[in-house]
Amino acid sequence: MNKALKRMRPILSSSCIIWIVFAATGANVLARDLSLLFMGDNGHHQPARRFQELEPTLKERGIRLTYTDRMSDLNDRTLADFDGLVLYANIDRIEDAEAKALLDFISEGKGFIPLHCATFCWRNNPEMVALMGAQFQRHGGQVFSTQNAVPDHPIMKGYGGFTSWDETYIHHMHNESNRTVLEYRVEGEQADGKDREPWTWVRTHGDGRIFYTAWGHDQRTFTQPGFHNLVERGIRWACDDDPGLVPAFVDRETFSVPRTTQPRDDVKDFEYVDVGPKIPNYTPGANWGAQGKPRNRMQKPLSVDESMKHFVTPEGMAVRHYADERSFQAKPIAMTWDEKGRLWICETLDYPNELGTNRDRIRICEDTDGDHVADKFTVFAEGLSIPTAIVIVRGGAVVQNGTETIYLKDTDGDDVSDEKSTLISNWSLGDTHGGVSNFRYGLDNWIWAMQGYNNSTPKISGNTAQTFRQGFWRFKLSQTDPPHVTDLEFIRSSNNNTWGLGISEEGLIFGSTANHNPSMFSPIPNRYYEKVRGWAPSTLGSIADTFKFDPITENVRQVDQFGGYTAGAGHALYTARAFPRQWWNKTAFVCGPTGHLVGTFVLRRDGANFTSTSPVNLLASDDEWSAPIMAEVGPDGAVWVIDWYNYIIQHNPTPQGFETGKGRAYVSDLRDKKHGRIYRVVSLDGSRDSIHPINDLSQASTSELVAALTHPSFVWRLQAQRLLIEKQARDAIPELLGRIRDQELDAVGLNVGAIHALQTLEGLGALEGADSELAREGVILGLSHPSAGVRRNALAVLPNDDWGVEKLLAHQEIFGDDDAQVRLQAVLTLADMPVSKPAGSLIFGLASTMTDPVLVDALTSAAAAHAVSFLEALSSDQAKQPSAAEIAIARRIAEHVARGRPAVQQLETIVRALSTTRPQLALAVLDGLSNGLPKDFEMKTSDAFDDALVKTFNASEASIKTKLIRVASQCQSSVLDQYASEIVRSLATVLADGEAEMAVRANAALELVTFQSGNAEVFSMMVRQINPQTPPMLAYELLSSIKLSTASEGGGILIRALSEMTPQVKAKAIDVLLSRPQWTAALLTAVEGQTFDLSELTLEQKRSLRSFPDAKLRDRAEALLAMGGGLPDADRERVLQSLMHVTEIQGDVKAGREVFTKVCSACHKHGEIGHAIGPNLTGMAVHPKEELLTHIIDPSRNVEGNFRLYTVQTIDGLVASGMLAGESKTSITIIDSQAKEIDIPREDIEELTASRKSVMPEGFEKQISEKELANLLEFLTDKGPFLPISLDRYATAISTKGLFSNGDNGADRMIFDDWKPKVFKNIPFVLTDPRGKTTPNIILLHGPFGPLPPKMPKSVSLPCNTTAKAIHFLSGVGGWNHPYDSRQTVSMIVRLHYDDGETEDHELINGVHFADYIRRVDVPESEFAFQLGGQQLRYLKVNVKREQAIEKIELVKGPDTSAPIVMAVTAER
Repeated sequence: MNKALKRMRPILSSSCIIWIVFAATGANVLARDLSLLFMGDNGHHQPARRFQELEPTLKERGIRLTYTDRMSDLNDRTLADFDGLVLYANIDRIEDAEAKALLDFISEGKGFIPLHCATFCWRNNPEMVALMGAQFQRHGGQVFSTQNAVPDHPIMKGYGGFTSWDETYIHHMHNESNRTVLEYRVEGEQADGKDREPWTWVRTHGDGRIFYTAWGHDQRTFTQPGFHNLVERGIRWACDDDPGLVPAFVDRETFSVPRTTQPRDDVKDFEYVDVGPKIPNYTPGANWGAQGKPRNRMQKPLSVDESMKHFVTPEGMAVRHYADERSFQAKPIAMTWDEKGRLWICETLDYPNELGTNRDRIRICEDTDGDHVADKFTVFAEGLSIPTAIVIVRGGAVVQNGTETIYLKDTDGDDVSDEKSTLISNWSLGDTHGGVSNFRYGLDNWIWAMQGYNNSTPKISGNTAQTFRQGFWRFKLSQTDPPHVTDLEFIRSSNNNTWGLGISEEGLIFGSTANHNPSMFSPIPNRYYEKVRGWAPSTLGSIADTFKFDPITENVRQVDQFGGYTAGAGHALYTARAFPRQWWNKTAFVCGPTGHLVGTFVLRRDGANFTSTSPVNLLASDDEWSAPIMAEVGPDGAVWVIDWYNYIIQHNPTPQGFETGKGRAYVSDLRDKKHGRIYRVVSLDGSRDSIHPINDLSQASTSELVAALTHPSFVWRLQAQRLLIEKQARDAIPELLGRIRDQELDAVGLNVGAIHALQTLEGLGALEGADSELAREGVILGLSHPSAGVRRNALAVLPNDDWGVEKLLAHQEIFGDDDAQVRLQAVLTLADMPVSKPAGSLIFGLASTMTDPVLVDALTSAAAAHAVSFLEALSSDQAKQPSAAEIAIARRIAEHVARGRPAVQQLETIVRALSTTRPQLALAVLDGLSNGLPKDFEMKTSDAFDDALVKTFNASEASIKTKLIRVASQCQSSVLDQYASEIVRSLATVLADGEAEMAVRANAALELVTFQSGNAEVFSMMVRQINPQTPPMLAYELLSSIKLSTASEGGGILIRALSEMTPQVKAKAIDVLLSRPQWTAALLTAVEGQTFDLSELTLEQKRSLRSFPDAKLRDRAEALLAMGGGLPDADRERVLQSLMHVTEIQGDVKAGREVFTKVCSACHKHGEIGHAIGPNLTGMAVHPKEELLTHIIDPSRNVEGNFRLYTVQTIDGLVASGMLAGESKTSITIIDSQAKEIDIPREDIEELTASRKSVMPEGFEKQISEKELANLLEFLTDKGPFLPISLDRYATAISTKGLFSNGDNGADRMIFDDWKPKVFKNIPFVLTDPRGKTTPNIILLHGPFGPLPPKMPKSVSLPCNTTAKAIHFLSGVGGWNHPYDSRQTVSMIVRLHYDDGETEDHELINGVHFADYIRRVDVPESEFAFQLGGQQLRYLKVNVKREQAIEKIELVKGPDTSAPIVMAVTAER
């Protein structure tokens, strides 16, 4: 602590980066060691746990805390041993003697530090209340930060505050005598008549001091480094020590949400035109793209000036016009800048349906007079078609032109392209909004991009690259004229159609997708997973807390995902310095064109991952034509926005009555082809725009370009970096090293010049070759730089050679770096290094304590690169229990080694080490070896290998011996064969033991089949255990094991046993038969021999036969299905029309329920029946029979690329089909009809086929009769006496996650033990399953408090379409309801919309109908229904006044401050 100057270093916590600056003489040189008594109680704030979160940090700082919960310790003798008292408790009463002892203690010069709930203590004693400075009155709760009121106070000097979720205390009984308020809370609810709440203050009492802060409800604050820093400051001040000796603190991730400008009142009224029934009216529903009656009334477009009046922005920002349709000839769709600062745009007429018409252009827009408005426009290129991305390189433009990536260049200086070359061809563009977008020149000198859900196999110079779809990719260009592509890499799969990309200033990669995923982070590229044989990366999902957006108008028309980002575009980070500091390098801009807005996403670190939230829009409009599609940070530091300006945004599905165009967008003459605007959102510095000056870099010298590497704008720095590399400016190396030597940091902890210098050295090739010594010195400097961003980039460019691995291992402290992104890059860099024995031990050591899933994946990749030394290291520590990470990595790496067909010496080393390896790790290694060794693996054994097998066998427990015999057999060693028969007998005995536990028998079956997978007798033995008396779950487990067998005779054995199986088990057995060609052939033979009837196949099984990879089997199946009438009619419209009369038949509800159970429940849920794989069909009664029949008969009518059927056959003969969820160069992931994810290494794939059909099979009409179909429709549309209304498509929040706080494990959750339908007072209610924490399942309405309620809608409409006498709710609770606030205000209005246009309001009152959720609190007009942990859910009823049919039920937020919750709704007819 008292060493010389400590450099500034980042410290990563789970929620923030902080920067601590130690004084030159050491932070603790003069700080006293202090001892304080910490008084808690046994109350709900859990003081003992909070003590454990605070005590270790303060102990390190020389402050010793002693915990007590005994009030009797408040006596003169005990207190005399301490310098102060910390109070964190809810203790109502203090005795007079205890009060006197404490008052005397303080007045004599000691410290008193009450925290948070302490101001509700000792209320019986007015002196104690006065001592505190105020008394707690009430609270809400949300994420907030505080306002420093006295920055020069000793406690507050050097303290920058922090952000956390906490209770928003409001105090009363303030004692302002001798009180100084240090912090105010300005966010959240305030006391009556006040606009800020005193939050942290100090007082004096005699010679003593009091420090109080209202921070500290739970672990979310108590684990905050900022809270620790503040409390230490308060303690030292209260105990008469110097708080200036506490390290300075700044929370880099604090984002104080700015207010939004008010809509202007000088706007003209909108004008409308009747266009006829041409405006599709998509309605929220369980079926994708369901359509209501078309609308006729369309708003007319506004002029540029008038439309700009309709924008709102954060206060302190403004919108500036740059260019518009008056200077274009088509609509701008993409943009970029060149080194002169000119804007280049792609403009299109051909999008979306006229690909190949070649009417599109590239246009250069230039401001020649310095007023920041374009006044010169030059057509650089024309004759293009749907150019969706552009980036400038080598004096030309790389353009995505429909199905090709081209390079265009002007060679004669007239700004008109006269040279063209094709860089990449063969892109798929069957759907024009699923193609390539977002070209960016990356910090790593690659060009980055996104690919939508079209499945493409790009070609480079005639050579085929990897096939991929929806996700991140990049390519590298040569430094030649013209350039050519030298490399192309698919980075990572996203979970939806992708149109957003962002790169941070240190090179981190972010993106967005169209639906439900507006913000995602790509931590590890596919190539690191591809290093591990047999491993598949997961598909990237959202890091955002919600997909919802916040438009300023209700005029939002959307297709399938309502109320959120349905056409999310872009994810550009704010990487300049013209905006206020809190925006820098941690906010991203995502366009929501259907919501007429650009959302701001605040990125926060979460270990080696990120989370994000969108608390404010950067830009929003109530002009229905406004449709931002691209928001990028320009060289000037402004955010430049392309406004597509089009009333029609939706692409597909094709509405009824419309035609599908060539680009798979529905055809409409309302699609505008003329308008398009480009704006700049600027920050204001008083009355002036805050922007960065830029100079033309096209003729800049080397020194000028190096200087530009420190420009405030990232996009401009990248121009300088690119130009240095393009001119091969190796003379810049000394200056670049000077940038790296610069130890200065900016306000967000970056040294941007050093970061770009490192990447420029790499781009120049200066780190390779004989003369690389000088440049490599820069990398070594970077590894110990005070900026985490510099350290990360030094690791990224570290040469992957013997010198690189030597230097990396010499800097092992970097693997424990305070910054998780540095640690992640260190591990990934190690994965790229040559094999090193010390590396294996290092990786094993890191894995032993690793819990971060991202870093576990990185360690797995690194372990694969150093596999043998890693596996040898497993035996190094016998003392402790292996971690989950160690076990998972060991299994994966053993499989990786085995798949590589290892030499006998390698296997001998691994097996010998297992004799001294902990059993859990040994089992994991043997599992991995057994799973990975190829079926055709051949190896000549050796005496040493056999000896290792025997020694390990003799030293191991029984479970290891079984697996060891299996591995020995796979390696053609017979040395353990003598034990094999004994093992088989033992397992067979367990399998046949009807008294044994089901799990034990199932495990024995699995061990048997993995032990002798090709043994027909083992196969038969397992099949014999399946009979009518076998419990279904055991039968399913046995069939899962049987599926792993490779016994060719297995098909016949299983077919002969089908007659002994129950229908459900038989269906599973048929799935097994369809999983291998030989077994499928046996099934078809049985059909031909009339010993098996095709009618026993489900629709999915028939579909599997018709799409079977083996052509001969497929043809046999087609013939048999056709002979038996099992083939569906290919003309689905004809089938649909031929069955439309069924919708007019009155069916039988009870019989329809049986039909549903038989043919639909495998994939769909209705009430308590079925499985939630496809859409939940509960509540379909609100949809007409005609609509339901259309989706049943023609499921492929409107199917997106994500939901098409893929079928794969492995080289081992296994067949799987389903949706393609993700892919890399080495693997794919299929989700089958049982919602199971199946990872399949590409090396195991024999055949992969893709269909344009939906995963839901056609031919439903072949499965049931017309009478059964009528009964099914009657069941689905039956309103009965009660009509439960499913919330699946209308839910706004996930009740298993925090509803009123940022954490997901607190008390603010509503969780049933199961999500089956519930009955209360004989009324059925259907719940929506949140599927863990992934699916919105309740309606939470808007409220002013907390992080989530302000983002929630103020109303939600549910379809009803029936008469009703009452509407029943599982609701009656909310956040901040009675008794938090007991005023009888309107919490929610139930507004009934009748089909004759009339409405009827029912006001539900706080304290009458609604109570707070947090515990049982009764109110007169609702009933307690369910206890959900400590929370309550109530029942209430609304009586309907009219007999008219109700079209919809609208739930409207009342004007009070509550946040109502609705978990289920049922209409009573």
